[in-house]
Amino acid sequence: MQTLKIQSILLFTMAFSFFHAEHIAEYSYQLSNDELSLKFVIDKAEVGDFNFNSVCDIKQMTALCLTKYINEKSEVKINGNAVEFKLNDSYTEKDHLVINLSANISSDSITELIISNNCFYEFNAKFKNRIILDIAQYQKSYLLTIKKGIIHLK
Repeated sequence: MQTLKIQSILLFTMAFSFFHAEHIAEYSYQLSNDELSLKFVIDKAEVGDFNFNSVCDIKQMTALCLTKYINEKSEVKINGNAVEFKLNDSYTEKDHLVINLSANISSDSITELIISNNCFYEFNAKFKNRIILDIAQYQKSYLLTIKKGIIHLK
């Protein structure tokens, strides 16, 4: 009986590992008062696979380089005004790199939200970007791809 339990656990673990989401980054946007927070999460191993070919040393300054990259390759507009995120902090958690960014905005009556995201497609055309919104009346999750890289909400 004990052997059956061990085999079941082993089989479950092996099956679960096949369903691990690869080639996906997560962007969680949350608005509180006049601060828009962005929690960016990506598998640490994937970051090492990207060849940024830039003056930014990704191995030495990972969080700074990725913050710059995210600001260049994605854009958030609230009521027509572009938002630029600044790095707050970063850490690793269970083989994932977590980067917290924020921006000061005017949160008066949000009538339009546009998010475009073209991150990491030049490294892997099958890459996906999950956008999770908790911004005023916009509370939903979206999966962006190289073919659909923009969310436009009114």
